[in-house]
Amino acid sequence: MRAIAGDGPKEMVPVAGKPAIDWVLRECTESGLDEILVVSAPGKDALVEHLARLPGVQTVIQRQPRGLADAIRLGRDFAGAEPLAVALPDNIFVGARPALAQVIDGYRAAKTNIVAIVEISAREAARRGATGMLDGTRDGVVYHIAHIPDKGAKAATFDTRGAAAAYTAVGRFVFLPDALAAIDAVEQKIPAGAELDDIPLMQWLLARGALEGRVIDGQFLDVGLPSGYEEANALLGRSH
Repeated sequence: MRAIAGDGPKEMVPVAGKPAIDWVLRECTESGLDEILVVSAPGKDALVEHLARLPGVQTVIQRQPRGLADAIRLGRDFAGAEPLAVALPDNIFVGARPALAQVIDGYRAAKTNIVAIVEISAREAARRGATGMLDGTRDGVVYHIAHIPDKGAKAATFDTRGAAAAYTAVGRFVFLPDALAAIDAVEQKIPAGAELDDIPLMQWLLARGALEGRVIDGQFLDVGLPSGYEEANALLGRSH
């Protein structure tokens, strides 16, 4: 994505005429959230300045790129005793109901930690990031996860392992306070110097029966890849 974003924050790359982050912020507000914390990184001044103009949005800086679970941990004080909804800015969804709202629906029904699940066909796989193919069973909108594989290489794309389609977890979550507190324990179990990513956290929760998948009704767009970014511009440019 550097060829597209240049030296600027990739969250500010325009998608159908507005910054990618704005699509996700709108999804958050349409999902009923009125308090939003954005985790940024040092040097993303354009992003921080953009967010400072938006009501109800706070920013915190992740000083070292230590992984997604480490970034989520920065939201513990923000969430307090409440569940924390998480939305990644390189995932955009198009559908009748916001994807994050569907994940929140899953939390309200199951009262446990929830991750968004999407079905990806072999034809779409090259336009999706290197998330792992899940083992599990689908029951309507609920996906009962049996196994979460380790994350693939950053340069890789999704692999259906020869199947016509497969399920994977993507960047929408609801984490309960206990899960946020568990990030410290997860950190102690990963190799020294390894990224404190979302995968070991989800694996830890799954092993304790504290994670459920919610199948998203809508189209998933991965704007973290050039091909997905082009797809998002084409689709959102037509529909908005």
